[in-house]
Amino acid sequence: MTVIVGPVARGENFLDRPFILEDLWDNIESGTHTLLAAPRRVGKTSLMFRLLDEPKEGYIVLYIISESAQSASKFWEILFEALTEEKFISSIKIKAQKLYEKLKTIRINEAGIEGIKFGDSESVDYAKAFKEVLKNFDSNKKLVIMMDEFSQTIENVIKYEGVKQAEGLLAAHRTLRQDPNIMGKVTFIYAGSIGLESVVSGINAMHLIIDLSAVKVPPLDDVDASKFARHLCQSNEIDIDDASLSYMFEKIEWYIPFHIQLVVKEIQRLYRRDPIVDERVIDKAIDNALGNRQYFEHWETRLHVLGKNENTFAKEVLSIISEHKMFALNEILNIGNKYTLEEKDAKNILKSLVDDGYINNEDDIKMYRFNSPILRTWWYRNVTN
Repeated sequence: MTVIVGPVARGENFLDRPFILEDLWDNIESGTHTLLAAPRRVGKTSLMFRLLDEPKEGYIVLYIISESAQSASKFWEILFEALTEEKFISSIKIKAQKLYEKLKTIRINEAGIEGIKFGDSESVDYAKAFKEVLKNFDSNKKLVIMMDEFSQTIENVIKYEGVKQAEGLLAAHRTLRQDPNIMGKVTFIYAGSIGLESVVSGINAMHLIIDLSAVKVPPLDDVDASKFARHLCQSNEIDIDDASLSYMFEKIEWYIPFHIQLVVKEIQRLYRRDPIVDERVIDKAIDNALGNRQYFEHWETRLHVLGKNENTFAKEVLSIISEHKMFALNEILNIGNKYTLEEKDAKNILKSLVDDGYINNEDDIKMYRFNSPILRTWWYRNVTN
């Protein structure tokens, strides 16, 4: 197993999480549409690529990332183009001639905000075009469409087009999921490094995703984290004893694959120069990791999607927690007042920070702390100061 920091883990580098994969396949096989809920960096995208790389017999799996879409129109264009890619067509055209012929006849003459113009000059919006393709999907296989960063897309649409357009996009997807001409043919999986429920709740549109079944991707438990770290070290010829491994986990605390990979990667670099692992080496490895801004910068830049006051509020809350380790709910709400945020809006931003993996209040419902001491240290060094 190679130490991978950042890219999707595939093949022999994939950390097998069979129970979560079984939950996903249960939903797929029953025709239940899924919300894959996960904080950042816990391996959500790697799980989706596992479905893509090893689909069950009778299924065609598509992976689509829509993070770049800043409008509903662009989002539908991305989905539509995924269905017209040669790789997808090649996988079904022998046994789905009807759909293949339909795709061959579609010629886009013009694209614009209102939709697209086909060869017959009939103006059809991207949602209708996508729906038409799905309705004509006539294969003996079932289609699984995984949409990564869907929640980021909704936030983009809210920011650049407005709440009404975001609601329209969510409503169009619910209509798709409930269309009798599509049900039984297609299953959708929605995922993102931002909590979709928090985003949708913020625009009072939870009713538009209430039919989704949530499959949560938690951090690793003690046993799986230990197995993973040992396997990483053994695969890369790093000799680490039980005491050092325990110390490493004390420092990591929040057992997400990314942080384990990150620390082991830095240990590996030090080990090449001096083949020993002890507390001093682990501390040095973590400090070296913290010096790589690209590993953590997205935690700050992600907040840029918030409005000006909301962004400043979130950063101040996180900065205070990074400095004092704990922060009380009532004091957080007082900061919200300073930025003219209503209590419900401040609480919604707070929930988003929890869903995204920044902080939690698991020990005390009225006290918040960082999930990861590593992220807390990085934030304190690079954002607070």
